[in-house]
Amino acid sequence: MVFFVSVAADIYSRKHNIRLEFQSCPTITELINAAESQYDIDARATRPAGYPDIPFRVQTFQVYDDILLRWVDLYSSAQLTSGCQCYAFQPETVWNVDLQGAIPVAKDVVTWSSAVGSPRRARVATDSGVPPSMSEKLRSAFYDLDNGGKGYILYSDLRSAFMRLDIEFAYATVGELFNEADRNHDGHISYEEWVRFAIDHPNVIDALFFRSRDLQEERREVSIRNSRVIAVEEAASQRRLRELELERMYRDSQVSLDRSRAQRDYEEAKRESEMARQRSLAAAERERSALDKLYYSPGSPSRLRY
Repeated sequence: MVFFVSVAADIYSRKHNIRLEFQSCPTITELINAAESQYDIDARATRPAGYPDIPFRVQTFQVYDDILLRWVDLYSSAQLTSGCQCYAFQPETVWNVDLQGAIPVAKDVVTWSSAVGSPRRARVATDSGVPPSMSEKLRSAFYDLDNGGKGYILYSDLRSAFMRLDIEFAYATVGELFNEADRNHDGHISYEEWVRFAIDHPNVIDALFFRSRDLQEERREVSIRNSRVIAVEEAASQRRLRELELERMYRDSQVSLDRSRAQRDYEEAKRESEMARQRSLAAAERERSALDKLYYSPGSPSRLRY
């Protein structure tokens, strides 16, 4: 059973409405994921010159209740019916408008979404200046898909690109898109066929172009981050080597200092020992001299007589 949900939203003060297709009634998370994937690319592709690049984020949903004949907050997928009309509200920005206006008729798109939890759903706004033209986008996407510079796109090229860019289709398969683009069914998509395909499915071209740009930006950031990590690690290694060198020098100086101190203590002890020996010899000499005077002086009773 195919399940359709029309989702309207304001993009740079203009109302848009797209019809999303699902295999069954989507969950709120799946609906948010699909709407954000579609409208974020649409916003980047249609941004007027000089307007800032604001990532599209769904803050709340409302659904039109055909029984109450009014808009109500969407809080459960049980409120969804096939063909219902929803409205996606973004967080408050300077581009929000209070004008109600009429919601345009929903246009059919090739429904796709990024993988749930994909890091690219939290992209950082980096675009500036004039948005790229359709010719630039389809040419860039073609040469990005043309693996090896063959001049045409194979089914494997298209499939690997969608896998690499985390683009998942809600109903259409890569084979169906490839067959639609390969009009003469010769097994590959020429540039002329790619141009005609881009006219019929501009949202697919936008998805390929901007997701590829996001991936390149991510790789650049990873490269810069890795370079910084390497620089920090090298600085830490140099600092550690310097610390080890200082520790070695300190140990050497400490050993030298201890050796000098021990040598000084030894010499001082040796000097004191020599002085003590000299004092002992002098005392012994004085003792012998005193004995001589005691026993051999005139009038001494112990003096020997012949």
